[in-house]
Amino acid sequence: MAARLSVAVSPEATVTYAQGTARLVVRRAYCKGCELCLDACPRKILALDEADCIVVTDIGACLFCGACAGRCPDFVFVLDRDGEG
Repeated sequence: MAARLSVAVSPEATVTYAQGTARLVVRRAYCKGCELCLDACPRKILALDEADCIVVTDIGACLFCGACAGRCPDFVFVLDRDGEG
C-alpha cells in the first residue's frame, strides 16, 4: 500500500495541473483509491492523500504520457497536451 499524503484539497475537487501548454485534469471525485495509476506512472509522481484520492506530487516531472489515464478504470484523468481541452 502506498504512503498517504496530507493535502488540503477536497476529495470532490477537480484539479488542473499545468506545465507549459500541457494540462492534466484530475477529477478527484471519481477516484476510488485503487492505486492502478500509481503503478502505471513511469515518473512515480502520483500519490493518494489521506482521503484515498489521487494527487500529483510533482507536475514538473510529468511526461504527459497518458499512462495514468490509460490505466484508470474510472476516467479520473483527462490529458490535454495542446492546452486547448
